Amino acid sequence: MKRDLGFWIPIGISVAAGFSSAQFAIHSVVLHEELGKFFGRGHLLALVHSRGIYEADVDRRLIEWRYAAATEEDTKIGQEAVLRDLVADVAAKAKESSERVSRVETKRELNILRSPFLDDKIFSAGLSRSGLSMFSLAQMLTGDLRTRGWISQRIAAQLKVSEDECRQFYDSHEQNFFQPARLRASHVFLAAPPETPPEIVKAKKIAIEALSVRLASGEDFATLVTQHSEDEATKLRGGDLGYFSSTRMPPDFVEAATKLRPGEVSKPIRTRLGFHIVKLVEVQAARQQTFDEVRGDIAIELGNQRRTEALKELIVDLGKETSYLRPL
Repeated sequence: MKRDLGFWIPIGISVAAGFSSAQFAIHSVVLHEELGKFFGRGHLLALVHSRGIYEADVDRRLIEWRYAAATEEDTKIGQEAVLRDLVADVAAKAKESSERVSRVETKRELNILRSPFLDDKIFSAGLSRSGLSMFSLAQMLTGDLRTRGWISQRIAAQLKVSEDECRQFYDSHEQNFFQPARLRASHVFLAAPPETPPEIVKAKKIAIEALSVRLASGEDFATLVTQHSEDEATKLRGGDLGYFSSTRMPPDFVEAATKLRPGEVSKPIRTRLGFHIVKLVEVQAARQQTFDEVRGDIAIELGNQRRTEALKELIVDLGKETSYLRPL
């Protein structure tokens, strides 16, 4: 109780002394610092458009960053980067109010978050554990969409890439557009990764050999793939793996494919992933891709580079809108 009185007395004195209580409460660094301590959020690190950013905010965002990057690094540089990011977030949100967001857009974002869960009941339970409801989550997503819309409009002019710029990039990086020889193949696949118990490996080996016999007897390759392959990504399209270079597939698989002629089917082989029967579809010789073929990819690459630089500049600009920034 003593702490409560000590916290609220300065506010009462300031109001009684004739200060504008609203402005005082919004802009006082001292008050925000006390609020942070009172609610267990730690020291005030920044004040942006009347909103405080605290040590707890930086710690939470740092955990999110480490989780996304799969690293345990926690350095001062990392904390400073997180604080800059949070400052930019708050400053951008202060400018988002004029952006319109439709219910369709919000619903699409909700569906993306909802998709990994088996049903709405499990999804709702997860929200409850996080202290959220469907309504509050929708509000958060709408705000996020507004911010993203404002940022997109702000940097749009910086992202334009001309035909001449694409051509210059192609001429100065021709080696990047040399396409090595590529194969196109289909496969029947039975999974047997290293941790598979020996008895299951033995059963899979017998099964793949039986499929090989059936193919040799004239059965349709695509039909057997649909019925028996355990590669869910390809079984509904006849086992088609598309075009690939030697670096994209396990060496044993590539070696087996390169020994075939288009249309031929291999004997069963085993890779670190499991058992395969390979059917070679086509071979593409190594060649230099033309500018027309890669123009779109170049435009995307240059646009992404410019987006990265534009966002860095925007973060710096938004960072100038702090009325208080505490050194870490």
